[in-house]
Amino acid sequence: MDTSHPFHDSKANAVRPSPLDDVDQPVFHDKKSVVSSTHSVESCEIEPLDPEIVSWDGPDDPTNPMNFSHARKLSIVFTVSSLTFSVAVASSMFSPGVPSLMKEFNQTSSVLSSLIVSIYVLGFAVGPLFIAPLSEMYGRSILYRISTVIFAALTLACGECNSFAAIFVLRFLCGTFGSTSFALGSGSVADVTPVEKRGRYTSIYNIGPVLGPAVGPVAGAFLSAISWRWVFRVLGILAACLAIMCFFTLPETYGPYLLLRKARQLRRETGNDRLRTIYEDRMGTTPRARFVRNIIRPMKLLMFSPIVQILSLFVATTYGMFYLLFTTFTEVFEVQYGWASNIVGLSYIGLSLGSLLALTIIIIYSDKILLVLAERSKSKQCIPEHRLPILIFLAPTLPVGLVVYGWGVYCKAHWIVPLVGTFLIGVGVLSTFSPTINYLVDAHGIYAASAASASIAVRSLGGAFLPLSGPALYRSLGYGWGNTLLGLIVLIWLPVPILLYMKGAALRARFNPSL
Repeated sequence: MDTSHPFHDSKANAVRPSPLDDVDQPVFHDKKSVVSSTHSVESCEIEPLDPEIVSWDGPDDPTNPMNFSHARKLSIVFTVSSLTFSVAVASSMFSPGVPSLMKEFNQTSSVLSSLIVSIYVLGFAVGPLFIAPLSEMYGRSILYRISTVIFAALTLACGECNSFAAIFVLRFLCGTFGSTSFALGSGSVADVTPVEKRGRYTSIYNIGPVLGPAVGPVAGAFLSAISWRWVFRVLGILAACLAIMCFFTLPETYGPYLLLRKARQLRRETGNDRLRTIYEDRMGTTPRARFVRNIIRPMKLLMFSPIVQILSLFVATTYGMFYLLFTTFTEVFEVQYGWASNIVGLSYIGLSLGSLLALTIIIIYSDKILLVLAERSKSKQCIPEHRLPILIFLAPTLPVGLVVYGWGVYCKAHWIVPLVGTFLIGVGVLSTFSPTINYLVDAHGIYAASAASASIAVRSLGGAFLPLSGPALYRSLGYGWGNTLLGLIVLIWLPVPILLYMKGAALRARFNPSL
C-alpha cells in the first residue's frame, strides 16, 4: 500500500482542515460546483499532514455528517423542524385560552394577560445562551433528547396547575428548555449540508419556527373552547411523541465533537496522548477551558460583532411586531367582525399563507442567487452577503402589510383587507428570519449555533417585551396610526441589509472576535 497517500491510515494520518480563519472563503472550482467553506468541517483542501492530528478518513468518510445520504439529511432536518414547530406552536396556541385562564384565576390585568404568553418567549432568550455552547462541547443529539423530554413534562404540568404563579414559572421554563431546537436547528443544518445547498435545507427547517406561531391559534381556539388545560395536554403529548422520535432519527452531527470522540478512542487504543483534533488546539484541551470558551462565545459575538448585533436587533424588531399582532387578533376579529370564539383562530391564516409564499421563494431561489452572484464576482467566491438579496427585496412587504392591516381595521373595511395585510406581514417576517439565519450560519461555520443563539436571544427579547406595549399603543393611537408608527420603525431598518450587502465582508474582516 502506498503510505504516501493522505488517506491510507486514519490513526497515523488524517486530512487536516484548512485554518478556521478562512471561514468565509468557499471557492468555485468551476461554474457549476462550489466547494464549501472549510470552517464547516467539510474540509476540501488537503494540506501537509500532521500525523498526530485526527480527522476524517478521507473525503468520503461515511462517519462525516456531510457524507450522510440525502434521505438521512432530510430526516434530520425534518425532525429538527418538527421539534421547533412543536415549541413554536406552543408560543401562540395558548393565546386564545388566556381569557378563560385569567377568569379562572381572577386576574384582570391586561399586562399580565399579555405577559403570560410572552414569558414563554422570554425563555427563548435565556436557553440558547447556554444550550448552543454546550452543544459545541457535548454534541447536539444528547441536548435535543434531554431538553425535549423535560419540555414535554413541563408542558403537561402546565395543564394540571392550580396556581397562576406556577403556570407563569412553568411557562418560562418551557420556553427555556424548548429553545434547544431554535438554538441548535440552524447549526444542525450546517453540520450536514455544504454552503451551496444550505439555503434550501435551512428554509425547510424554518417551516417549523415560522408556521408554528401562525398555526397555533387556529388549533388553540378549538381546544380552548373545551378548556385551556387541554391546550397544554395536547402540546405535551405532541412533545412526548417527538422526544421518542429524537432517539431514532437524530444522530450526532456536530463534526468537531465526532472527531473529539474519535481522538479519545484512538488515544485509548494506541496509548498516544498526543493525538488530537485541530479543534482541540483552538478550544483548549481541558474540560474547564472548553466550557469557559464555549459558554462566553455567544455573548462575545453579541458584544464585539457588529454583524451579529445589527442583524439581531433587526430581527428582534420584526419578531416583536409579529407577536404584538397576536395581541390584537382576538379583539379585532371577535369583537369588530363578530367571528365566533372557536373560529377566531382562522384570522391567522393570512400570516400562514404569507409565510409559506416567502418560504417557497427562498427554497427555490436562495441557493441559485448565491451561485449566480458568486459566479459574477471577480473572485468567483461565494460569501455570506450573497444570502441578503432576498431579504432586500421581500422585507419591504412588512411595513406595507402593517399599514394595510392597521388602516383596514381602523376603517372597518371588509375582513379580507386586514387578512391581506397579515399576508404581507407573513411574507416580510419570514423573509427576515431565513436569510439572516443563513447569513450568520455561513459566516460562522462550526460556531453557527453560537451565532444563531446570540441572535435568537435578542430576537426573543423583542418577542417577549414589544407585545406588552400593544394595548397602550393602540389605546393612544388607534390601529391606523399605531400600525403606521410600527411600519415607519421597520422602514428605518430596511437600508440595513443593503448596507450589509455592500460592506458586510469588510465588517466581518475588521470586527471578527477570536472564537
